Order: sequence, then structure tokens, then C-alpha cells
Amino acid sequence: MADRGSLEAAQEILRTHFGYDRFRPGQEAVVRAVLAGRDALAVMPTGAGKSICYQVPAVVLPGLTVVVSPLVSLMADQVRSLKEAGVRGSYLNSTLTPAQQSEVLARARAGAYDVMYVAPERLADPRFVQFAAEAAIPFVAVDEAHCVSQWGQDFRPSYLAVGDFIAALPTRPVVAALTATATERVRADIVRLLGLREPALTVTGFDRPNLRFAVERCEARRKTARLDAFIDERQAESGIVYCAKRATVEEVCDHLRERGIAVTRYHAGLSAAERERNQRAFVADNAPVMVATNAFGMGIDKSNVSYVVHYNMPGSVEAYYQEAGRAGRDGSPADCLLLWCDADIATGRFFIEQESSNEALTPEEAEVVRAGRRRMLEAMVGYCYTTDCLRRYLLRYFGEGVGTTGAPQEVTLSGGERCCSNCAGEMEVVDVTAEARAVMRCVHELRGRFGKTVVVDVLRGADTEAIRSRGLSRAAAYGSCKAARPLLMEVVELLAAGDYLTITEGKYPVVCAGGRYREAARDDFRLLMKRLPAKTARAAVPKATAPAELSPSDQALFDRLRDLRKRLADEADVPPYVVFPNTALMAMARQRPTTRTAFLEVPGVGEKKLASYGESFLEEIATFVAEEEVP
Repeated sequence: MADRGSLEAAQEILRTHFGYDRFRPGQEAVVRAVLAGRDALAVMPTGAGKSICYQVPAVVLPGLTVVVSPLVSLMADQVRSLKEAGVRGSYLNSTLTPAQQSEVLARARAGAYDVMYVAPERLADPRFVQFAAEAAIPFVAVDEAHCVSQWGQDFRPSYLAVGDFIAALPTRPVVAALTATATERVRADIVRLLGLREPALTVTGFDRPNLRFAVERCEARRKTARLDAFIDERQAESGIVYCAKRATVEEVCDHLRERGIAVTRYHAGLSAAERERNQRAFVADNAPVMVATNAFGMGIDKSNVSYVVHYNMPGSVEAYYQEAGRAGRDGSPADCLLLWCDADIATGRFFIEQESSNEALTPEEAEVVRAGRRRMLEAMVGYCYTTDCLRRYLLRYFGEGVGTTGAPQEVTLSGGERCCSNCAGEMEVVDVTAEARAVMRCVHELRGRFGKTVVVDVLRGADTEAIRSRGLSRAAAYGSCKAARPLLMEVVELLAAGDYLTITEGKYPVVCAGGRYREAARDDFRLLMKRLPAKTARAAVPKATAPAELSPSDQALFDRLRDLRKRLADEADVPPYVVFPNTALMAMARQRPTTRTAFLEVPGVGEKKLASYGESFLEEIATFVAEEEVP
């Protein structure tokens, strides 16, 4: 067990430095394990406060805590946030000159820091290896730990060196691995590859009750109009728009800029200097809308992101949930909208077949990895098609609501009918069981030799050269289903997403039986499809709402405090969220503290921030209250 004094010290640090009276769910279990000298593996959703799990022990423990993180471009902001909280932080990465790196190492040797962020590539630098061999390092935290696994959505080869680095230290430190998304297979990889020793496992659950999920099938030509309607309802808010391709990022960014939106962009085709400049503009709220590929966002600690739009379907549920989870990090209500079309599925399959393999893998191993990527893509397609609760689908994917036998169990969710677009009835549900049975019979008769275009043409009785040359007009299924072509194409994809059918990969994919093929013959088989009702086809996506919204008066004060925060942040050259998160401003607007003691009672206000910003905020609140009282 951890020493009681250590736990009390951790709780005092949480209060005085970070401004919270108690740990969030899961945080204390990780801190307790680390202080007791035990390795830990924490799977906590974005916004759950993973950083507290290593920042608090870093202050309690003697010596230097090393945090391995791939987020080179954000380390400076993370360290500034620590310093604002009164924690002695530093970072070491390629953005520093050799002279600056030497200065950081010299100060670390002198005991100037509690915590040091390092990029995984830095672990191979002889200077850092020598430093680590001589320094007192009681604790190593590996952030974004899923990057070590080939089965994760964001594998980084450089992470494979982390385990060797830890093993080579003269005295093995306590090790904690932290991630937001990890299936059981990825967790096992993390434990094995990082060499964790009987780690204390903390999985807080993946539910984010403050996020409202919406999925809409939207053809490419209509996506910009849907995006415009969505953003127009949220013009005062900050958000991210994810696109699958660099060219799409450029098109969407140019379109929004022409409409007068303060927007910027991010993708791997830009120079490092421009990526850095654009990222800082977004974090500082100078360009509150970011249009980006998935190259952007890991570790972005911007707490006031109010929405995330996926302009294209991502390649996996893991990637989607991590990217969508960048909204509402401070607990405020936030929206996650996914727009998708058939072309997105084709793009996802193309990327899987074209992506370069890791040189460390044999051709056989590389094919196993690709097969895993295909399964992940089909699960993502299933999310787009499901008529069930979207949040429940996500939670079950990550293992919540599944019993020890693998049988589904009920998942209790908050939010009622506003939980997601499916639960709110924004989509019409259409029974396509008859069409699905027709498709299954046709695929069986054709013995899995043809692609979905031929399958659909046979069903509809098309008179094409391909049908005539193959003699398929003589098939029993020929002309057996006259449903619209787009609907039948969608039914094929829906059956593939449910593993009733399989669409093979390669240059000429064919449709054949899937693992659940025989289940479709049962009397209780049903297939449902969702459709956006024509009468609401151009309606804006409803905004997420909080259980306890601000009153009009409190909202007016919140807006004043937000403007003050931006001015103070600009003066201090830090992002606004570093001053205070939105949740702290909302609490100030409700509580309206008038004294320093009362200001300390606001969640997120510690003694350091009271000293730095307390007088300014107390003065603004007092001025607002006085103006309200004037008749």
C-alpha cells in the first residue's frame, strides 16, 4: 500500500497546484499505484485527466519524472501549463537547439525540475542516455501508450525503443502507461512491449456523457452545405473539421475562409513552420476553426473545443473516438458530427491496400496487419450504418456492456433521447430485411465470384454486357428485386458491416459469405437502415445541451470572463485554456465569488492561479454585478 502521507501529499498538491478538491474517477487509483511503487496501465478517455496521473506523483516523488510523449509541437504549451500551476517542468526535443538541450540537461542535473517531457526519438540520443544513467529517475510515464502497438490506430515505430530504454536504466523506475483508446489486444501489447511488471490496470470506462454524437450519410456534393449549416449555428465556438485527404483540407479551408470564418489548416504537406504557426493560431483562439487531416490533434490540450466534424469517415472506431474526443475536454457539452458517403468507404479500403508496411514486418505479418485494418474499417462502417444508440455502439466496441461469455449486456447511458442522433429520432428507420434476403440469395447463387455492382445488376435484372457475356440473365436471382440501385448497394455494405457478407480486398473485390452468413436465414433475422427524412434534410444538427445551462445573466458574465481570459492569455503569451478552462469560467459565472477565499472554491482555481489572475477576475465579476444592479 502507498504511504498514507504520500497520498495526503498528493491530494494537497492536487488542491494547491491544480485547484481540485478531489481526484476524478480513475486518477487516484493510478496515483496510489505509482506512489506504492507499482507499475500502472491506465485507459481513460480523452478529457478524463490522464496528465494528473503522472503530474501529481512527479511533484511528490524525489528526483525527476520522465514523460515520454510523441507530441513534440505541444510540449512547450504543456510545460507552460505546468508552470502556471506552480510545477517545475521542462521538455527536451528537436525544437531546441543543441545549446538549449545542453542547458536543460544541466539544469535537470542540478535538480531544477520535477518533470521532463521527452520525445521517444530522444531516448536514443547518447547525451540523453548518459544523463538518464546518472540521474535519479523514480518514475517514467509513457503517454499515448497505444502508439507502441501494431494493432493500435496510430503505431509509431519509435515507441518500440521505450521498453529497451527503461530496461537499460541502472535502477528500474516505476512505469505508468496511459492511453485514451485501447482494446484488450492493444493493452496486452503495451504490457509486453513496455515491460510492465504486473501493472495495476485502471479502465475508467469510455463513456463521455457530455458528447453528443450524430452520423449523417451525405453525398460529397452536399457536404459543404451541411458543414456550413452546422458551423453557422456555432459561430462563437471553437471546433475541428477532419478530412481524409490533404486536398480536401485545402478545399474546405478555402471555402470556409471565403465565407468569413476565422479558420486555419493542418496536414503533413505543409512546412513544419506553417504547421506550428497554424496550430498556435488555433490553440490561442485566433483561428478558432481548424481543418485538418488525422496528422493533427494527438495530445491537443485545448479544453474549449465545442465540436468535432468528420467530413469523411475515418478508418477505424479507435481513430474516430480519439479524434471526436478532442471535443468537450473540459466537460462542457460538445457535438461530434460524422458526414460520410460510399466514396469514403472506398477511400478507406484504398488506404489500407496502399499504405507502406513497416520494414520490421515480414510480408506475412504485414498482411495480418492489413487484415486487422480491414476489420477495423468494417467496424467503422457498422457505426455509420447502425440504427442503435451511437454511444452504445462505441462502448460495446471497446468492451463495455459485454459479459465474460462475450454476450452483450445492457449499457446504461445518461442523456435520454438527446444521447445521439439515432436516439433523438433524427433519422428514419427503414426495414430492408426483404432486400437483404434477396442479396444473400443472389450472393449464394453466384458463389462469391462477382463484385457488388454485378450482384446488384443481377438483382435488378439489368441488361448489360457484363450480364449477357456471363450468362447471368439465366440466374434464378435475376430480376428478383427491383429496389433502387443506391439502396441495394447500401444493403450490400450494411450486410458486410454486420459480417453477414465479406467484400474481399484487392484490385477486383468480390462479395462472398461472411462469418454470420447463416444467421440471415433465421426467421428472426432483421436488417434496418436509417435515412434522413426529406423534411429535415437541410436542418442544422441540434446543439448539445448541458443538464444545467447558464441563465441569460450568467451567460452574459461568462462571455465577459471569456473575453478577459483571452486578453490575459495574449499578454502572458499562453493559450486561453492555460489561464482557465471553460468549466472554471462557467463556475465563476454561477458562483460569482467576491473574495479570494471564495475564488479558491471555484473548481480549477489553485493558489498559483489565484495569485496570477484572481484580482483581474474578481474585479470583472464585481463590475458586472454592479452594472446589473443599476436600475
